[in-house]
Amino acid sequence: MAAGIRIVALIAAVVSLPGSAAADGALAITSNAVQDGVAYGFVRNFPAATAQAAALDTCRRMSNTQRTVASCRIVGLFTDRCFAIALVPQAGATTLAWAIGADRQATQKQALTGCAGAAGNAADQCKVVQARCDGSTWAAQCGGRDGASPDRRIAGCTALIGSGDESEADLVGDYVNRGNAHADRQDYNQAIADYGEALSCNPTRAIIYYDRGNAHRMKRDYDKAIADYDRAITLDPRYEDAFVNRGVAYAAKGDTDRAISEFTTALMLDAGDAAAYRNRGNAYVDRGDLALAREDYDEAIQRAPRDADGYRSRGYLHFYAGAFAAAADDLARVLASEPDDTYAMLWRYLAAARAGMANRDGRLKRSASGGADWPAPVIELLLGSRTAEATVAAASTPAQQCEAQFYVGEWKLLRGDKVGAAAAWQVAAESCPRSFTEYKGARAELKRLNPP
Repeated sequence: MAAGIRIVALIAAVVSLPGSAAADGALAITSNAVQDGVAYGFVRNFPAATAQAAALDTCRRMSNTQRTVASCRIVGLFTDRCFAIALVPQAGATTLAWAIGADRQATQKQALTGCAGAAGNAADQCKVVQARCDGSTWAAQCGGRDGASPDRRIAGCTALIGSGDESEADLVGDYVNRGNAHADRQDYNQAIADYGEALSCNPTRAIIYYDRGNAHRMKRDYDKAIADYDRAITLDPRYEDAFVNRGVAYAAKGDTDRAISEFTTALMLDAGDAAAYRNRGNAYVDRGDLALAREDYDEAIQRAPRDADGYRSRGYLHFYAGAFAAAADDLARVLASEPDDTYAMLWRYLAAARAGMANRDGRLKRSASGGADWPAPVIELLLGSRTAEATVAAASTPAQQCEAQFYVGEWKLLRGDKVGAAAAWQVAAESCPRSFTEYKGARAELKRLNPP
């Protein structure tokens, strides 16, 4: 053995060894580098059951003699950890060190320290020849496997991004997945930032512009949303979902005709898209074309008969049109699949009351014990335990205040006070956003009271 040259194996942290717990990464090196030669093998993000065998096989394939092949040994198993190998190549001998730890840079430093301590006068020649990280659990969390929560997905993606071991293509996926998780948490600013990072790596992915457009739309920044949908469609002219959501953005801006055009284009690309039919139906309602809206809602329900959204939209339409029994039937279907939809419950109650149906308040009574959050005061109003004035006073936001006026109008009409009902509906029609069902309901009720 040359003077000053020693073999060292450094374990930077507690590491599972062969025969212990399974892992998704495995590291194999030759057990006596000076006598048997240098070879190493590793796997990461690998099926735990075969990780050790695969790492050994890689080490043996790297070997150039049978003695080196026989010297390959598993030295570490790891999951969501990093490894580093440092060595000093010299004529006739090699110093070899390795480390496993939680952080890539720290692990490289530990491997270099171990190499330097064994290399003597050749310490300054130590080099890291391999440093990689396993991210099996991180990758599973980041991708949302097994129903991972948004917080766990964000943590997994953040770990992968910070590992320094992701390719550019991997990073694009990591940023998109983290952006989606932020969007699920309704943290749209963070989502937009992550989609921007993904686009800086790859500006040619239509779906990333689409996702960022959705985040802008949820922030009600419709112009930026439309700009991103434009980019997505430029990259993929048959991107049907981008046409649908661009239509939703135009509808939110009040450009009903452009919205209808977008939904129609989407249906030319896929005539079976229930969401496109439903959204076009909504736009027809906004334009006052209830007959065309009814046709589109019927088409949406025919194509997706288990989708509560179709019945919900058609139920509201029936109410606007004065077909109260049909409205009650459709909204009852919504409640059968989504019993916690309080607004569907309120409108179903009102529709049943206007149709003269019996036993309509049982569900309201059950919901009244659910708490004081809005729209609980409206439920109490309809059940007779709260006054109209107290209901309006309980509304704490402009949206709740406009809603309160609509429901107070309904309450007054049910008690024969058409003048009071009209006054409340007029306030709702003037103060509610055009997208609110309460706005559309108030306009329909006023039209019924004062037909042209």
